[in-house]
Amino acid sequence: MPGLRVGKCPLEKPPPHKLPRQDITASGMDPSRFCGQQGSPLGSPPGQREFVSPGNRLRLTFRAPASSQDGTTGLHKGFLALYQAVGVTHSRPIGQARGASEATSAPGDHPSRIQNACREPYYQAVPTGTLTCTPQGPWKGTQDGEELPHCVPVCGRPVTPIAQNQEALGSSRAKLGNFPWQAFTNIYGRGGGALLGDRWILTAAHTIYPKDGIFLGRNRSVDVFLGHTSIDEMLRLGSHPVRRVVVHPDYRQHESHNFDGDIALLELQRAVPLGPSLLPVCLPERQTLYRSGVWGYVSGFGVDRGWLTTELKYSRLPVAPRAACQAWLLEKQRSEVFSANMFCAGDKMRQQSVCQGDSGGVYVVWDECAHHWVATGIVSWGVGCGKGYGFYTKVLNYLDWIKGVMDGKD
Repeated sequence: MPGLRVGKCPLEKPPPHKLPRQDITASGMDPSRFCGQQGSPLGSPPGQREFVSPGNRLRLTFRAPASSQDGTTGLHKGFLALYQAVGVTHSRPIGQARGASEATSAPGDHPSRIQNACREPYYQAVPTGTLTCTPQGPWKGTQDGEELPHCVPVCGRPVTPIAQNQEALGSSRAKLGNFPWQAFTNIYGRGGGALLGDRWILTAAHTIYPKDGIFLGRNRSVDVFLGHTSIDEMLRLGSHPVRRVVVHPDYRQHESHNFDGDIALLELQRAVPLGPSLLPVCLPERQTLYRSGVWGYVSGFGVDRGWLTTELKYSRLPVAPRAACQAWLLEKQRSEVFSANMFCAGDKMRQQSVCQGDSGGVYVVWDECAHHWVATGIVSWGVGCGKGYGFYTKVLNYLDWIKGVMDGKD
């Protein structure tokens, strides 16, 4: 970025049509003309003023008449120009909350280079690589693109993952960091949810608008708590205010036996800082994650052995054959709708250990291809808390809707 200081215009005042002048042009600026007292901060000659070009070029042209008014050749004092290159001060592309930008060249070097780094393993830079400050001003990436990098949350990779070698059904107490996406909600009673990204909560629609419940106004308070396995500690950390509640349009609150579309998203007012006890879960991308026999985990703060728990519990359950669940519902003479937007998990001969208060929590499966945990289901409905199957909203079927809401397209 060049700068120019111009001064020492002629003291005498020639006729207007014979006035010496300087014309200055620079990229992004209108041509300027200066002479005599014009531009002088003192209001008297010689005129002096500083000019800075927003680009990397600046041109000064001095013009003086070859003859005076009486036709004789005249001499003019001319001008004095001092110039210098001014280094461009660039803002760091990545903020300190999620990461840092580290200079790889000394200050004043041109072009400047910055290596971007995010707070690993909780965030990653997209796109990756080194940025170079071009002479024209904008940053340019190593892939010849001009997209500035930003830190995005890393999903589905707990720092303290759950041990996957437990074969027994039933509930166990979770350790801090096993299910860092777990949310505790308090709307019409306790419920669950899961963190997506760093400002969205995935949950069940019926935790917001309960079946057979009185439809209350939209000013009902929605409390969301994150970041721990203890409700007492979550309450101490404080509630995360909700900016927006989005319920899937297919959900029908007045149809007590139909949980189709039982999915909702809560947008938090502010992004939450990620860490070892607070990380998002990933969304599913493959149908094979729903095959019969695939093992998954359900976590929540629901009723356990007849008592409300204050500590996060989890259960390991297999995806059950669809035909077996349909036959079981017929055997129980149940009228609930078991649609293609649902799947079932558990064992009809054993305690399912998913109960009231777990609704809205997610059923997670380890994706061997992507090497992260994905939320394939949302705890939706069941037949009591006894033996049998539990029924879950099939998240894969709502993937486009979820992404549309989170991207602001819905």
